Amino acid sequence: MAQKLQNLSRMVEILSVVRKEMAIPLKEKLYEKGIYFHSWHVKGRGKEGGLKYKGFLREKTMMAFLPKEAFSIFVDEDKTQEIINTIIETVHTGSYGDGKIFVFNKKEGTNMKMIKAIIRPEKLYDLISALEKAGFKALTTWDVIGRGKEGGVQVGERSYNELVKTMVLIGVEDKDKDKVVDVITKVCNTGVYGDGKIFVCDISEVWTIRTKRREL
Repeated sequence: MAQKLQNLSRMVEILSVVRKEMAIPLKEKLYEKGIYFHSWHVKGRGKEGGLKYKGFLREKTMMAFLPKEAFSIFVDEDKTQEIINTIIETVHTGSYGDGKIFVFNKKEGTNMKMIKAIIRPEKLYDLISALEKAGFKALTTWDVIGRGKEGGVQVGERSYNELVKTMVLIGVEDKDKDKVVDVITKVCNTGVYGDGKIFVCDISEVWTIRTKRREL
């Protein structure tokens, strides 16, 4: 049992968000190497704020979000760099939108945080607008199902044990953490049960796939 606990303490999580069209090649490569993972569809954008088109008079946003695929991989800490290299080599195109790689739970840390917010779906675009105004354009989002301590809601005689929610993922410098949390709280608070939760996690490493560098 002690040995099992020791091994678990050396596990890290690698979370990578990549182009949707590169998901199948990455899955094939991970299968080939015997690396276990789970993946799901998400929408995301980087610091550019989506796909832009520079017109004659002004810049236009053609797509606020791009289709992406998220991969979650748990590995021994000493295998971390090998997995990172595999992801980058497989999905790198050199263009904006290649994605990010986040590493959690390594012994070494950084001055970066991952903010995970579970919010009401109808609040998403208000939140995006407020975050943009505050200088935070990069985020990833997907639909989830959840409930709080109340166990759902009761509408008349009908009970809803699970409610549709939206997950929002934002990586920030530690100095910006409170600012982002404040924006989310102000925009998404209604004062009614079901507003959601905000979780803040330490990030051990961040890689930008386009540049192949450790950077946010």
